[in-house]
Amino acid sequence: METIKDAQFGDILDYQRLRAGMMDVLDNVYPRFNLMGSMLEASKHFRNNPSYMTACAASGLAYMMLVAAEEYELAAKLKGKIFTLSWTEEHTGTDLLSVRTRATPSSDDPQEKTYHIRGQKWLINNSYHADYHSVIAKIDPAADGPRSLSLFAVPHSSTSDWERLETHVLRSMVLTKFKIDGPGLLIGQAGRGLEILQRMALPSKYHCAYMGVKMVDDSLPAAIEHLSSKHIFGDNPIHFSNVFRQLYNLVLGAALINFTFFRALAFSDSPFLQFHGIMLKSWLLLKCNDILSQNLLVTGSKGFLKESNIGGNAIDSFVYPVFDGHYTLNTLLTYKHTRRYLGAKARGDIAERMAILRENAYVPREGKQILNNSRETRHPPFFNYADYIARCELPIPLDAARLIRASKGIMDAIHARGVTNEPEYRYKVGMLVHNLEALLSAVELWKVTANKHYLNAIIMQYNDIAKLINRIISEGDLAVDFIDPLRQLPLPKPADPRGFLLGLLDVKGQIRGAHD
Repeated sequence: METIKDAQFGDILDYQRLRAGMMDVLDNVYPRFNLMGSMLEASKHFRNNPSYMTACAASGLAYMMLVAAEEYELAAKLKGKIFTLSWTEEHTGTDLLSVRTRATPSSDDPQEKTYHIRGQKWLINNSYHADYHSVIAKIDPAADGPRSLSLFAVPHSSTSDWERLETHVLRSMVLTKFKIDGPGLLIGQAGRGLEILQRMALPSKYHCAYMGVKMVDDSLPAAIEHLSSKHIFGDNPIHFSNVFRQLYNLVLGAALINFTFFRALAFSDSPFLQFHGIMLKSWLLLKCNDILSQNLLVTGSKGFLKESNIGGNAIDSFVYPVFDGHYTLNTLLTYKHTRRYLGAKARGDIAERMAILRENAYVPREGKQILNNSRETRHPPFFNYADYIARCELPIPLDAARLIRASKGIMDAIHARGVTNEPEYRYKVGMLVHNLEALLSAVELWKVTANKHYLNAIIMQYNDIAKLINRIISEGDLAVDFIDPLRQLPLPKPADPRGFLLGLLDVKGQIRGAHD
């Protein structure tokens, strides 16, 4: 999409164009809440351009604070304005409990809503062009517990001294550091800022992951089209077995992450909201990085041209999982679920889950995700996944129970060694849980589409888990048996490789076609 020349900041996105599309996007946030609908409206207005989509998401998520805090009158009044997520500070990054920005009430009235905000924020998108900033600040600067944070809507007039911070990615966005010294309005109750952020954070993880998925959705078809039309050694490269093999593996990986994202959305108005969202922000976004990087290598020089989205998406995609280590933080959050995940005894209902996926996957529906009970989302209803996979009757020799036993063995080994709470093992185990859930997703992809070619997606994911388990065992010298990989099914030899690969990428069409 077009950028504009700005006298102060140079080549940047057109914020008037951003503002013009925000109202339609926010109509899906308030008064109704439609998680997928808001993302689809953003795609419609901004054509999945990473800079515009990221700026739109940042503004939309910051606006969500009003809905999460149930400030509905203000939400109606400010809909369509540009907001920022003004939380981070240079010295603290994502450690919000260490912020130094101070909020002083304008009077002694315990119901006072107007405060004077003073501090500095850092690496904030939209900040110079925003109408309002969603600011995290402390009323008591000496406090450092969960109730030390409050949330404020701060108008543009209370900010100054913007300094653009140049980045390697999404270069047309305007990220700045700036000072705040002026009035702001308390959102919700004092000391409840973190609680409001947690409400916002659950659906926000889906918005961030959506961009990774759309980058893959845009880049792989472009690579397939290029390698189907380019001529080298008298033929199109897509007909070379080594090129087709690489594209085939990438397409299966892309189909899996696409399905995993929309599968998570299909179950998002349930207690799985947080668990799936955390997985999307770590496993899925890292997988997007991997697929886009490999896709650039397979495509070759075409991907380096500025007009190609192949190379640009590969580079820009890294901003989504790695900003201040969000993928690490989200993976660490999963660790607490491990024992319940591995030891679940409930029997999953295959027919019920397939019905939900057929009816809800890829369909925008209204829900109440932003107001979901956090007590429920912190305890999702896990079931016995090895039993579930066995009952899916895969026509391949996959032993899911073996993976569960190995995972339990790793947990027992690190517990015996007394390193259960070390960040290294918490992160590794969190990644292991995400990969096990991705295997379940791959099985359900095959089950709901009845497409035999997705069996190789299952095998590839199984082998990813085996590789991860073996690495954990090897690096920790743990007394657990290694996992042998599975062999992929024979590489298909379609008469039309282009059409075949594009068909595998169309997971929505595969689901619809299987049940028409």
